[in-house]
Amino acid sequence: MKKYVTGILILLVAGACISHKKVIAKSKKVVILDTVTVSAKNNEYRAAAPHVWDILHTRAALSFNWNDKTADGEAWIDLHPYFYTTDTLVLDAKGMKIDTLLVTKGRDQQKINYIYYSDRGQLFVFIGTTHADDTLQLYIKYTAMPYAGKTGGSNAIVDDRGLYFINADNKIPGKPMQIWTQGETESNSHWLPTIDKPNERFTTRIELTVPDTMQTLSNGYWAASTKEEHHLRRDIWIMDKPIQAYAIMFAIGRFDITKEEWKGREVSYYTEPAYTKYAKSIFRYTPEMIDHFSNITGVNYPWNKYSQIIVRDYVSGAMENTSATLCGEFMNETSREIADKDFEDVVSHELFHQWFGDLVTAESWSNITLNESFANYGEQLWRKHKYGEAYADRLAYEDLQRYMLYVAQAPDSPLVRYYYNDREDVFDPISYEKGGAILRYLNGLMGDTAFYRAMKIYLTKNALQSGQVSEWREAVEEATGQDWNWFFDEWYYRGDHPLLFISYKYDDSAQKLTVKITQKDSSGFVYRLPIRSLLIYGDEKLTESWDIRNKTTIFTYPYWDGVKPIVVPDEKRYMPGGYIDDKTPAAYLSQFIHSNSFASRRIALSKVQNKFSDSSSTEMVRLALQDTMPGIKEFCLELIRWVKDDKLVKKWQPQVILLALTDNKNAVRADAYDVLGSWEVQGTTQQIKDAVYDSSYSVAGAALNAMYETDSEMAYKIANELLSTHPKGRLESTIWNTFGKYASEEDISLFEKASVLAYGTNKFTIAYSLYTYMQRVNSDPAFEKGAGIIANMAMSDGIRGYRIGLGEYLFSLRDFYTVSKKHSKEYVAKAVKRKAILQHYIDKVVAAETDEGNLKRYKEMDASYSYLDR
Repeated sequence: MKKYVTGILILLVAGACISHKKVIAKSKKVVILDTVTVSAKNNEYRAAAPHVWDILHTRAALSFNWNDKTADGEAWIDLHPYFYTTDTLVLDAKGMKIDTLLVTKGRDQQKINYIYYSDRGQLFVFIGTTHADDTLQLYIKYTAMPYAGKTGGSNAIVDDRGLYFINADNKIPGKPMQIWTQGETESNSHWLPTIDKPNERFTTRIELTVPDTMQTLSNGYWAASTKEEHHLRRDIWIMDKPIQAYAIMFAIGRFDITKEEWKGREVSYYTEPAYTKYAKSIFRYTPEMIDHFSNITGVNYPWNKYSQIIVRDYVSGAMENTSATLCGEFMNETSREIADKDFEDVVSHELFHQWFGDLVTAESWSNITLNESFANYGEQLWRKHKYGEAYADRLAYEDLQRYMLYVAQAPDSPLVRYYYNDREDVFDPISYEKGGAILRYLNGLMGDTAFYRAMKIYLTKNALQSGQVSEWREAVEEATGQDWNWFFDEWYYRGDHPLLFISYKYDDSAQKLTVKITQKDSSGFVYRLPIRSLLIYGDEKLTESWDIRNKTTIFTYPYWDGVKPIVVPDEKRYMPGGYIDDKTPAAYLSQFIHSNSFASRRIALSKVQNKFSDSSSTEMVRLALQDTMPGIKEFCLELIRWVKDDKLVKKWQPQVILLALTDNKNAVRADAYDVLGSWEVQGTTQQIKDAVYDSSYSVAGAALNAMYETDSEMAYKIANELLSTHPKGRLESTIWNTFGKYASEEDISLFEKASVLAYGTNKFTIAYSLYTYMQRVNSDPAFEKGAGIIANMAMSDGIRGYRIGLGEYLFSLRDFYTVSKKHSKEYVAKAVKRKAILQHYIDKVVAAETDEGNLKRYKEMDASYSYLDR
């Protein structure tokens, strides 16, 4: 599963309601770090769910009541006791009304006693003495009421009602009516009575009665359709291989279906009609990805088809339902948007899950690394295959930095977590980014051939079953013939990470360099760390293998004909930890020039910050601005964006202008315009104005932002002009940010109209710009109207995580208008009036909220509020 939320929300309300995995900032559609939620350690051991019963097959027939957002269901469940004789069956059945329950043993069908505990969401069925070899069928007629009770959710999946009705009353113009499911972690039991645990697998037959104008998708293959009365149709989908309960899915709506194939198997993309012509670009290279992953795992794609579908108001990023991945609406992109930022990593992530997560499933949430770490690493494996090592290394480096930043604020838990507060807690940068980094490290130590062989062994031995980390270790050992317990003990079963302090002592008289490496860990643990480092002698270089096993390790290297060696520790940054490695600017320049590793070159480049006066640093900037390795130009532009030294600006300005005008990467051109805007470069007005109409939304948005820095009137005028072109991506968010900063009283009507039409994460584009507007607008009526707009957005959203995110803008504005003695009487009067307006709408939002988690968060914000003017 891939987690996405709005970056604008995160920037404003860190620590709020939504985090992990990677975040989409609508301003640039770039990946940024999620917010961090820190929780206390739980001492309860989290075992795998016991196998008391084993479900063999489930047939479910569902029809839907759009007006009240319920589903009438029938379920036929074939099952038997797993091993021990028992007389009671417990099924997960959340938010249901049970109408009829029958059991069939042999040829006898009879009513059976049961108790339904609605508070637990469990159905206790008293079957009578039943042995392991007694297979029976349970028939349940029920109503699923996913909107009747309280919802939960987490930082990863912002709502857990399991079954979702989108625009069910068809009152929101331009928004399609849809129904879809989200099962992970244990939410499919909101619409299907089942044993809702990751180690339970069974075959399925899903029957959906829907309007005959709509399409359906579910796991496995479409088996039949029959016409029903009242313009309805019943579709039947069959999955004939056992799959885990949380990966069962269906989706209903008006979709166009675009088809490709892989070795005769259907590869299909379900999109809204407006995006049909872009479907193959949105999901580009899917057949090639299937082929690549089949090759490197040694296991052919295991299912009969592979479908990907995009739905509205999805509660996470994307979900690897077996044979049918469901994606959030951020995937809806036109060609112009795709040219700026595609979501190929999402496609590869979810696809690799079809092997790691679906073919073999983590037996418990404690072992989620077997699902998510592999999917995370799958993104890198695809990039390496398709685009080369540098592209993969860039993603690996960025992922590692996300993990390191996360654990700077939160506990660095073990990768295998038998202790946690809530199962949702394990969907974090440890399971994703750190786990992916550990697999990359392991792959680097083993070599590709052995690593691929280990994947094949693990997948083959555990196919269509649950897996544990110990079984992955056994596969690694079988593939290599070596003992890897030391590695798994270090990286899977204990938390934290190593931090290496590296010092260099050059002895000219002895003509040698002494490298001292000191391990530091908060627990005092000493790691075994095999790493490969680069030695640079002028224009010559060689690779050295280091096997670090002690707290302090020393290596010595001779000079070559008087040439001092420069050391680049762990050149490719395989080790999932940190380095304190301080070299001179000249040494970092040599590292930048001679290393082929993205990580080492980026690290070298990062050292120029605050050292721009050094000649080696300025030379590195010059070289970086003409570099061809992906990501280097962009990072360099970020570094120099805030330089205010006129001499340096004059020195680099021609290169930056050239990049803005001619670079073949939209991201580079956009970043270059950001730099020009920050520098307020004169003489580029026409170039910037031309770029506002560029085919790239990223470039156009950056140019409009740059224009605002030097001519806000012109930027505001053009923003109004461009709004009518229905822009997307960064241009759209920049237009709204322009309205927010300009803060014209008349523009409140634009915000009001946009708030009604906005959907998904676009709501936060509007809300954030309106938040800026309300800090600047002079008109109190416009301010009050803005508060009402945000309140209505917060109260009307169906997703609990979105409601809290939108509501927090009001709380943040209230904080913004807190006054102190330094403020003038006029400002105090204005602030008091505005805070009263905000409090009125805050009270409305809180009164309308039903989710306990959101109410708790609101209470926390009230508790932290500073009443300095009381």
